[in-house]
Amino acid sequence: MLRLSLALALTGLFTLVPSAAQSPSSGPADLPRACDVDRDAQSCLKHSIRLYEGKKLPKDDLAARRFAAKACAEGAAEGCNFLAAMLEKGIGGPADRPAAVRNYRRACSAGYANACYNLGQLFYNEASNEEEVVKARGLFAKACDAKVADSCNNHAVMLKFGEGGPRDLPAARALFDAACAEGSIDGCTNHGYMLMMGEAGPKDVARAATLLDAACTANAANACDNMGVMLMNGMNGPAEFGKAGTLLRKACALGSPGGCFNLGQMLTKGPDHIRDPGAADAAHKEACRLGHKEACTLTTTPMQPGA
Repeated sequence: MLRLSLALALTGLFTLVPSAAQSPSSGPADLPRACDVDRDAQSCLKHSIRLYEGKKLPKDDLAARRFAAKACAEGAAEGCNFLAAMLEKGIGGPADRPAAVRNYRRACSAGYANACYNLGQLFYNEASNEEEVVKARGLFAKACDAKVADSCNNHAVMLKFGEGGPRDLPAARALFDAACAEGSIDGCTNHGYMLMMGEAGPKDVARAATLLDAACTANAANACDNMGVMLMNGMNGPAEFGKAGTLLRKACALGSPGGCFNLGQMLTKGPDHIRDPGAADAAHKEACRLGHKEACTLTTTPMQPGA
């Protein structure tokens, strides 16, 4: 059996524009007045979004940030989330992490679940200390309870690897299943992996194949990698090296280090008729460039990850 190189994915989705306000009906001239004179929070938010999108009005990030602040001040939780996102990313003014955290918290506490998820992302991806990792886990759990599918996936990732709290593989598997059912492509990828490997429950390769195939079709790189590994190792029937190669090439093109590495391994160690030293070396070089350390030792011209 060729070596497996399978990795879970922590969802990187960043929720910026509130879905509830993406199609405002008021005219461009009406919104600023309703915001400034009537102090209508939703008008402030809608005008902020229009300025940010630059579709019905000239794009003006500075003004968008100002109107998002007004929306937040007038009590729109979505406005606080929008403002926090702009503060975090430095849109419409300098980046301000403490202010972003404060506004995400305000929106999260007011019941806007996407803000809980966004704050969890901020703490997880840019943790200043271990306490923020613990907080990220709690925030993902809170947003997951509110049916934010990708937050369920992220909470499950932390449970699987014991980040921010105890490791709990059965709970992670159940949450990946729930995240997938709610529409998270990464949740389907990660649940498919656990089903394929029989982690924390019965192995179900047939169901894993269904989930991974659908996720790969949706361009989830890790799903393409995992499905390619399944096919080249004959885990769900006879080995299919042609289809495996197609999927691994797709995974590699989508930026999966494991996909590039596994493609190189297949072209190196597979049946004689598919071996291709030149293509294998190119795949290992790409895997190395993407950060796969072992792949760096397998190229004919050794290099460092990220080079």
